[in-house]
Amino acid sequence: MKNQNLTSRREFIQKAAAITALGFAAPQLAFAARPKPARLPLPNSRIHVGLIGCGGMGRVNLDLCARELDVVVTAACDVFDARLEATVESYKPTCKGYADFREMLQQPDLDAVIIATPPHWHCLLAIAACEAGKDIYLQKPMTLHLGESLAVRNAIKKHDVISQIGTQIHATENYRRVV
Repeated sequence: MKNQNLTSRREFIQKAAAITALGFAAPQLAFAARPKPARLPLPNSRIHVGLIGCGGMGRVNLDLCARELDVVVTAACDVFDARLEATVESYKPTCKGYADFREMLQQPDLDAVIIATPPHWHCLLAIAACEAGKDIYLQKPMTLHLGESLAVRNAIKKHDVISQIGTQIHATENYRRVV
């Protein structure tokens, strides 16, 4: 029987998008209304998330996801040692640091990655994550060129992974109402 307190990967990506949108306006409100499970989920039922690009938006996205009881941060990758070390330190003992994203994506216990690097890296990283079978949350802009966007879309379809593009304000109720 399915435990109703657990979140599926698809629900997680959808929640991550909504939470990120709310994160700038009122982070406390996003979590105050959600009822918390009475106990922690089993370790094997948790969503194992990694971050590629430990700068400003990456850390915001990761911190918001990590607030969920069924999410565990297991990996972080950045070429800048200080940012990487700070991220790993924040999520000890579950988080392992990587200087090379390819090594990180090879980890079998990693379910999803947040990609928050400078935009010129988004296409390469997203395709590599899809090829590794990881679900992705890709910070905006998705890519810099149409051809890159089509390549990412094709990789998502080919490898049947879940994807979400971070557009903060565009995911809010008020924005949709105005449009």
